[in-house]
Amino acid sequence: MGELRREDLLEPGKQKEYSASPPIHGVEVFPLTRHVDDRGLFLELFRTAQTHPGSEKLAQFSAGVALAQLNYSLVTASDHVKGLHVHLGQDDLWFCPPPFKMKVVLLDLRRASPTAGGTQVVILGEGRDAWVRIPAGVAHGYRPLTVPCGLFYLVTRCFDAAHPDEYRIPWDHPAVRHLWEVTRE
Repeated sequence: MGELRREDLLEPGKQKEYSASPPIHGVEVFPLTRHVDDRGLFLELFRTAQTHPGSEKLAQFSAGVALAQLNYSLVTASDHVKGLHVHLGQDDLWFCPPPFKMKVVLLDLRRASPTAGGTQVVILGEGRDAWVRIPAGVAHGYRPLTVPCGLFYLVTRCFDAAHPDEYRIPWDHPAVRHLWEVTRE
């Protein structure tokens, strides 16, 4: 038997890619600080003013949020994808509280965006305490990585059932179909 060669193992174009795709323009992932002690944990989620050292960044992040409504969603079904949908006039801010975990999939549908047509994946939840700011025009959805899986989210416009600012995109849209899977190495 001859020597094993790389070209014998790999199909052209099938080599593993380790570089991350660039983020979608306007999507912001804001890491939160988890305070842990022997009693549990504490996360400060929103702040309107800086009142002590260390509170500057959260106050700056929160200052740009025109909070209109606060929501909580809990998915209790296995192997479920929630979304995709897009808002034309509303921004969303998503937070996955501990002990839950989710995979967020984003698709930039804004024609004038420098990242138009681009996709982004963000893992939120246990181990990654962060907000994800999703601007209007960016389709979004999530796949729970725990069951149940909770989502706490702020929106910049109140929901109006008579004129909903919510449009559906197929969860298996060709641009994102492959992103829902959980990568196993």
